Formats: sequence, C-alpha cells, structure tokens
Amino acid sequence: MEDKEKKLLELQREQQDQNLGVATESLNRLPIFQPTLKPKVETRTFENKYGKITIEGRLGQAHKSLLETILFKRKAFALREEENKICLKILYDEYEVRKHMSQGSKYNYETYQRLIKDMIKTYIKLETKKLVIEGTLIARKLTAKNYSHKTKSNLPALAGKQIPFAVVEFGDVASLLITKELKFTYDPKPIMALDSGISQALVRYLKTHRAHPTAGYHLKELVENIEGQMQEKRWWKIREYLKKDIDLLKKLGIVIDFKDDRVIVIESHRRK
Repeated sequence: MEDKEKKLLELQREQQDQNLGVATESLNRLPIFQPTLKPKVETRTFENKYGKITIEGRLGQAHKSLLETILFKRKAFALREEENKICLKILYDEYEVRKHMSQGSKYNYETYQRLIKDMIKTYIKLETKKLVIEGTLIARKLTAKNYSHKTKSNLPALAGKQIPFAVVEFGDVASLLITKELKFTYDPKPIMALDSGISQALVRYLKTHRAHPTAGYHLKELVENIEGQMQEKRWWKIREYLKKDIDLLKKLGIVIDFKDDRVIVIESHRRK
C-alpha cells in the first residue's frame, strides 16, 4: 500500500464518527432548489414557516442530487474556521459520484460539470430563526494534489493509471448550514429514481421530520411548503406528476390518497 493510500485511510478512520449528513433542515425545508428537474435561471423569493430565501440563478432537484451524492460518497473532508468564516472542503471520486447518480445509463460528464458551475454561480440569501447568511453553495472545484486512485481495467494502457480525486470547496451558505444545522443522512439514489422534481422535493422535505401526524398531511398544504401558493392549473399538474410516481413513493414509505388528498408516512420508513 502506497503512502498516499495509507494517509487517506488514516484520515478516514479519524473522521468515521463525524457526521456531515447529506442534507440539513434548510436545504430540504426551504426550496433553495426548485421542485423541478428543469429549473430556469431566475431571481425568486420564497418564505414559509422555516425561513425566507432569495435565489439568483438556477438550482433544481438535479443540483440537489449531485450535492447529496458528493456528501454521501465523500472520501474525507477538511473544516477550517477563522475570522467568523467557515470553510468546508470535500474530497471525493468523481467517477464514483457519477456512477452512483446513473440510472441505468452512464451519468453525463457535461451535465455533471454544468450542475457544479450552476452551484458556483447561484447567489443565495437565507434567513431563519437561527441563521442569516448569504453567498453560494460551492466556491470552487479543484483537483486533489495529494490523493488519487488507481484505475482497474483489462486494457494494459489504462490499468493502474493514477486518477486524482476531486475537491469541492463549499461556499459560505453550504459550509454554514452543514456545520451548524440539524443534519440528515440517507442514500440519495432512490430519490433520484423518481420521475418528477416535485416528488423528489416532497420526499426530501419529509425526510427532515422525525415525527409525522398519524392522520397524515393534507397534500396541498404539504406541497405549498416547497412550491408556494399555486393556481388551480399548476396544482392539477403537480397532482399528475405525483400520480406517475405513486408506486416509487410508496416504496419510499410515502402513501398518497388522491381521493382525500392525504399523505401518510409509513412508520417503518420514518427514520430511514
């Protein structure tokens, strides 16, 4: 085993009990990420009982999936706090992240790069009862200097080639939320299998609640937490999106009764 591999294993052992999660309260309860897979570049303001946000840029559920997967598949992290500023860096294997995000086909590298760039460009202002912060989710993406992995291939020209890991340096918003807020850990892959962004956002919202009403939620009121007030046409369109995902939602422990417009979270799935 090479020195670099030993150094990484030692670092991983040191950090194995330190939980960064893949999501936080605000990242899932406020629609920082639009509840769609096709977000537009725009300036939008939203407020609910959990806080207020203003977003300038483009962030959707595909961006959220990438952010969660980077955290879920991370190799190690570095946290630095100085002059009232927190800087969080994540070391990860780009191939592993893209492979985990694939749904039956190879995850497009150009899409991956575009999502990273969107998270670097998009400016966020966030205000909750506990935090007031503004900035970006990602400050920059770098190539790791000291950590890499060897490729495995049957082709002699590719076998044993050293591929550097990637490093993402989180911006002010993501760094503060991940280090200061209540965190949640789950595998993002089953959520990515859902066809619609509204279904994905709904699951993520519910995953930040440890207790759910026995009688369930009112569907429209629940959706308004991530969508806002809706015109009737939009509301019926969202219902259609959710109906298409009804079976996959049930596998994730979320049962929707469209006749009574109720949402029940199945007990066995509540803490997963």
